[in-house]
Amino acid sequence: MITVFSNLSNKQKQYSLLALALLFFILGIYQITASTNDTAIPVFSNGFVIAIAFWAFSRRYSDKFIKQHAIVNALTRVNEQLVVKQALIKKVSEVDISRISTLAIADNYLSCILDGNGQGFDFQIIGNASDIHARLIAILTANERQSIVITLV
Repeated sequence: MITVFSNLSNKQKQYSLLALALLFFILGIYQITASTNDTAIPVFSNGFVIAIAFWAFSRRYSDKFIKQHAIVNALTRVNEQLVVKQALIKKVSEVDISRISTLAIADNYLSCILDGNGQGFDFQIIGNASDIHARLIAILTANERQSIVITLV
């Protein structure tokens, strides 16, 4: 089931989640109208709560969210600094490119090891590994790419 969802376009994912939100909203209405006054409905089984969760998660696949959190906005270069904007926590970090010895890249993840000592920074970036890799290749100069070990995890 998960592989079917991952093969959908972003619009299809958004509409699927909104359809589930509508379904659980209707379930919430049914729960309220069908329950007796003395029966409490547990919060997490309430259709309204689940509908709100699906609605909120569907926002992740909207065009506005995708444009706001694009890789080109998340990874930029200012002079000799790699600027990383982590959208979900609204944190902006600057890393001196000359200090980076290793970059490890995975889906929604970037790790920068500084000075070859195993210590550095971990970032959560929305995007798949190949997009993050392509953006870093575009940002770094040829000399910097040769001196930095870039690994796709």
